[in-house]
Amino acid sequence: MIRKKLRKLFFLLVVLELLRLLPLNTAQAVPSFARQTGMRCSECHTVFPELTPFGRIFKLGGYVLGKSGKPYEFPPPLAGMAQASYTESKGLTSGVAPFDSIHRATDRINLPQQLSLFYGGRIFDKIGGFVQGTYDGVSNKIFLDMIDIRYSNNTIVWGKNLIYGLSLNNSPTAQDVWNTTPAWGFPFASSGVASTPAAGTIIDGALDRQVGGIGAYVFWNNFIYLEGTVYRTTRSGITKPLGAGTATGQVVDGAAPYWRLALEHRWKNHFLTIGTYGMQADIFPSGNRSGPADSFTDIAFDAQYQYMGTMGAEHMQEQMQMDGGHMAKAGKHIITAHATWIHENQDWKASFPLGNTGNPADFLNTFRMNLNYYHTSRLGDIGGSVGYFSTTGKTDRLLYSSIPVDGSRTGSPNSDGFILETDYRPGEKIKISLQYIIYNKFNGVHSDYDGFGRNASDNNTLYALVWFMF
Repeated sequence: MIRKKLRKLFFLLVVLELLRLLPLNTAQAVPSFARQTGMRCSECHTVFPELTPFGRIFKLGGYVLGKSGKPYEFPPPLAGMAQASYTESKGLTSGVAPFDSIHRATDRINLPQQLSLFYGGRIFDKIGGFVQGTYDGVSNKIFLDMIDIRYSNNTIVWGKNLIYGLSLNNSPTAQDVWNTTPAWGFPFASSGVASTPAAGTIIDGALDRQVGGIGAYVFWNNFIYLEGTVYRTTRSGITKPLGAGTATGQVVDGAAPYWRLALEHRWKNHFLTIGTYGMQADIFPSGNRSGPADSFTDIAFDAQYQYMGTMGAEHMQEQMQMDGGHMAKAGKHIITAHATWIHENQDWKASFPLGNTGNPADFLNTFRMNLNYYHTSRLGDIGGSVGYFSTTGKTDRLLYSSIPVDGSRTGSPNSDGFILETDYRPGEKIKISLQYIIYNKFNGVHSDYDGFGRNASDNNTLYALVWFMF
């Protein structure tokens, strides 16, 4: 058994080394953007995928900024990603996906955890996109992952620049440019095999790749951002291609509107953003495709602070003009703080009469905050994050029932804990992360939370990740 594990570990290390030696002519994240613009990865990202102020403008501008001046890119802007991970948490068994004879959701070593292919950059003229196809090594499935295709332009309104555009995407908040909303929030990667709390809001990833939507946005004077998007289920109709490879477990009745408002203030090398976002969705109970539907209304507030080191924001544009469109890397010290709070009202108009819930209405509150620090040097970028998370809600003994590992003895959805993470980026194409999640409460209480003797601390998770872009 030990020899078998050592062989698997050796194979993992060999593959990682081969990936590290892949010939790359630029430093990237997503590499196609760097090839298109000729800029360094660090001009759009702190430690990927977190965006810098310039990265946010690049995304709002439709991913079309380039060095060629042509209305299209040739060769096409393609790139790839590989993730390999190790998870240690009580109760997991060993194995290496996808090379097991049986794919188990309890594998410690995931080689790969994910493989992705990206089309990232200009499509034609003012239309660009971020399109990701993924192989998930845990579920052994291939699916169409994040999609954000944009048309963007700009004009002058009241003497100030206005960026405006359209976004076609398949996951609510995937189009957002701040790292506070669920799609791009901290933690930026996590284990695919560790146990996680049972309760979560609809906007917090429950509809990812199961809906498709088109929306319009404006960003005026680098200050006010406003967006509205309407989503429909990808089970059928014009949005069906946006959910390719993903089973539609959450079927939306009609349209689900999403809104977003953010205010960003900049002074020198400091950037502060406060905002709100949310959506309303009527969803059929599991297994139903018509009839009565449950109603979910999510209202969220978020804030982000970013300090971009020794280079002041007022010097960034000057540097771009002096360096032929290139922007020098930010200062040696980068600090970012994120916070988001989501309140969800749950009206079980369909599920309660069916006996699926114990209450006719429930609610959930989700709160997350974290602080990131990164230091850049000739030896690479090193830093880390400290995060806190909490979910609270109304007790419902039918909705959160007592089952081993994933259940709740008390019927409570309450969970909270801390995330500690350290990151090292020896080069711009690779990131090495070590993450530890500490649970104080899990599905209601600290001790014997599932009614079968399992404690919240039994779900504490050590997670190691090697993340390549090429």
